[in-house]
Amino acid sequence: MRLLGHRWYRRLRMDLWFPHVPLALAVGVAGALAILPTIQKFAAEYLHLDLANLVSAIHPISGNIPGLILNGVPTVVVGALQLLIAIGLLGRSRIAWLSAIGITLAQLLLTVHVQAASRLDGEAIYIIALLASLLLARNHFSRSSLAAGTLFAVASVLVLMVYGVLGSLLLGAGFNPPITNLPSALYFVIVTMSTVGYGDILPKSENARLFVVSLIVLGLTVFATALTAVIGPVLQNRINRTIGPRRQKMKRVNHFIISGHGVLARNTARELRNRGESVIVITEFEDASFGDAETVIGDPTDLDTLRKAGGEHARAILALSDDDSENAFVVLAVRELGTDAKKVAAVSTRKNLERVRRVHPDMVLAAPVFGSEVLAMALMEEKIDGDWLLSRFLDVRPHEDNT
Repeated sequence: MRLLGHRWYRRLRMDLWFPHVPLALAVGVAGALAILPTIQKFAAEYLHLDLANLVSAIHPISGNIPGLILNGVPTVVVGALQLLIAIGLLGRSRIAWLSAIGITLAQLLLTVHVQAASRLDGEAIYIIALLASLLLARNHFSRSSLAAGTLFAVASVLVLMVYGVLGSLLLGAGFNPPITNLPSALYFVIVTMSTVGYGDILPKSENARLFVVSLIVLGLTVFATALTAVIGPVLQNRINRTIGPRRQKMKRVNHFIISGHGVLARNTARELRNRGESVIVITEFEDASFGDAETVIGDPTDLDTLRKAGGEHARAILALSDDDSENAFVVLAVRELGTDAKKVAAVSTRKNLERVRRVHPDMVLAAPVFGSEVLAMALMEEKIDGDWLLSRFLDVRPHEDNT
């Protein structure tokens, strides 16, 4: 079953779009779910007027607007941030993934609060499933980009500024002196979010105080996240260079290249590293189980990936995937590369043994194929010759000219 799943994974090229694209769409849908109810409520209560009278309809003197804003705007901000985060998830950004976890958790708390925690409807169940999916996919979001972090930081600050200015205008009558124009609202938001607090504009109504509290909390959170998004990649790179010298790129000459991410590939990489050999592992995603072996992300059947791993100067290239067809295609790619490196292919099923041999690898590792035969001989107390056993498990062929 696992082999079938891996085969479909490669056939559908899921390494190019899964799971970051579905999760980005799911986060975007969650953002839409957060925004739409408030828009519908606002439209139902205020847009019965002509569009020409819309400004007067949202004037701060309207008595019903404070409650609407306090109940709706936080969820709108959450939804807007989720839409921005969804864009970052498309690029497998680590900071976008961390932000998605935090903002989705906030949306879950808001949803449960609105429902009075008495029951969970479809929206709450959807958010819980999304949160669980994000946590399970944590290893697929490992990219740190200064440009992406800066873009995310600027967008988050702008969204929060819109929230603060809009809330200050709509709750303007609750301040002393009242906030009645855009410059005053912008000034108050900047002073509040920066925690300067000159005290020249004070909230006097309960709704205004609650709004200021939310603005301060959101401001501190967004600024902290934005600072992390910008400085984080720089610090991470510096830390990796300082305390992670084992991951530094080696000179790619006379080394071993391993493709695959199964038990055989991991154990082989570990044994070679224990013997002081240089090992490069080609995988389709980051895999920390290979320890300090250098990793190249890509398709092992692609010539550019093999060249990136130094295939022209490798001592041996080992195709150790659980998928026999992938191992055969890796051997074919190595032959096309024109390297003198030894070509080793693993075979896990008997019916594929002759097929893999037809691509002429230098060695065929067929331990799973003949394991049952050797076990039966041992149980029947038949004599097992060492040379015969080695030839059955490791089919070694004379090194042939690639031409």
